[in-house]
Amino acid sequence: MTNSSSPSTIKFLYSYAGKILPRNTDGNLRYIGGHTRVLTTNRSITFSELIVKFFESCGFSVNLKFKLPSEDLDVLVSVTCDEDLRSVIEEYNRVSTELKIRVLLFPVNSLKTISPVPSVESIVKPKPKPKPVLCLRRQYCYMMDRKSLFVHDWNVKWMNNKRPLGVR
Repeated sequence: MTNSSSPSTIKFLYSYAGKILPRNTDGNLRYIGGHTRVLTTNRSITFSELIVKFFESCGFSVNLKFKLPSEDLDVLVSVTCDEDLRSVIEEYNRVSTELKIRVLLFPVNSLKTISPVPSVESIVKPKPKPKPVLCLRRQYCYMMDRKSLFVHDWNVKWMNNKRPLGVR
């Protein structure tokens, strides 16, 4: 079949935000949940234009995995450039120019997490606040970090009269 006899538009049946799971009855894979939509576009669309259209529809960057017309969901073809896209379209054209091209969209997993630039305030460390003190039975006190245990002399101001446990 030549390109002159093929229609000028192409349809993509695409799904995202779901999962590929085996069917209970026969074990064949199927796509469950998420959203499934149809995108009709010019047959001469480029890979980058297609990625933009899917981003606008889904709201996130995607990796494209195409199901070939002769295969099940256990064989998906990753498409990453114009040449890959043309090959998949040609594969569908061999079967029929009327078929919707089946695409599964997966979110891009970023290799890096970009952190915001630190502010001056976050670089300058503030003075540590004193840790709260908890007193039990009016004689044993410990810092909230539970590392410092001391005996408190109730007759004198607290800050001046703490001593380590065991010291008299």
